[in-house]
Amino acid sequence: MEDTKLEHITIEEFKQEIYPYYLSIFPEEERKTIKQIETGYRKGYVNIIKIMYQNQLVGFMTLNTVKENGYIILDYLAILPEYRNKQFGTKALKLLFEEEKESKGIFIEIEKVGLGKDESENLVRQKRKAFYENVGCKELNFDLFLYGVIYTPLLFSKSEDNEDNIISEILEIYEAITGKERIAKNCKIMRKLKFEELTKQNIKVAARTQYEIFPNSSAYVTYKKKVTGKNDHLYRAFIAYNGDEPIGVTGIYEIPEYADTLWLSWFGVKKEYRKLGYGKQLLDYTIKIAKEHNKKYLRLYTFEIWNETAQEFYKRNMDIGEYYFNEKEHEEIFKGKPKIFSISLCDEKVELWDNKFINISADEDDHEKGIQMMKEDGII
Repeated sequence: MEDTKLEHITIEEFKQEIYPYYLSIFPEEERKTIKQIETGYRKGYVNIIKIMYQNQLVGFMTLNTVKENGYIILDYLAILPEYRNKQFGTKALKLLFEEEKESKGIFIEIEKVGLGKDESENLVRQKRKAFYENVGCKELNFDLFLYGVIYTPLLFSKSEDNEDNIISEILEIYEAITGKERIAKNCKIMRKLKFEELTKQNIKVAARTQYEIFPNSSAYVTYKKKVTGKNDHLYRAFIAYNGDEPIGVTGIYEIPEYADTLWLSWFGVKKEYRKLGYGKQLLDYTIKIAKEHNKKYLRLYTFEIWNETAQEFYKRNMDIGEYYFNEKEHEEIFKGKPKIFSISLCDEKVELWDNKFINISADEDDHEKGIQMMKEDGII
């Protein structure tokens, strides 16, 4: 590995030596055109590097930057197929970090773990994240929504900087490479959500947020029981904030006769914040809270007909789903085709719920009462 070297090359060398590999390694939706790469190179924004071992090409990388000693974006890193799993990627990054030690840091975007199309893709994403973390990169406290894809940003840096400064300079690089208008249209900064537990002081904020997400249903009866101490079982609810704006709600509760399970309560994100990864943040936080209570499973019920949008989200993020039917429920409940989704909170594989009675009907009866109470209390 001591013979591994980085060689900076021209755009002409890139076209001749690297471009065929670039086309074969990266899928079309991830590639820039040769014109875009050349334009960036001519303007001094794009730096192209060969990774060499004993005078043999083993990989390549491209970097984007606009300021001397500023932040650098690692745009592409690839090891040729026959040289993979031999530590060349790790060695190349360590050499890069040493070479660019005067810069503010190396910025890397990876597709967000947990949002892949299937378990196999999520495993690939997890391994990629672990690879960069193992060489010293740290996850930043925001996500990026770029051209319809959610990315987790990582940074290798030996100095501390305000994340607003990091974001500002990274956006400057994006704009220089791609154009200000395109970036304004296709790039969103997604801050990590902040969470606040339900109290008497914020119940109106919680109720108003929940009702905006679910305009035909109200959690106000449930929320009032919680803050007035009238619950006879475990119940916790939370407001999710993007900065100072409440954008979502979540909660957990127990049905006492089923001691191994917690249930998801009033979980959702405002419409304008959907499909941006906030739902996954909300669910991950809820699972973390649920694990504090030493239960085996977290479950939820939803309706296939009335909540079609939620179905795909739960299919991606919960372990199993099953239809629910119990004759003790009101008959009209089943018009919506209720489904139960479950996820394990422990090392045990989750078990099917198998139609045990959960009294969805009583929950539905509380909704209309809650809307009336919200009107009386001046919330809506």
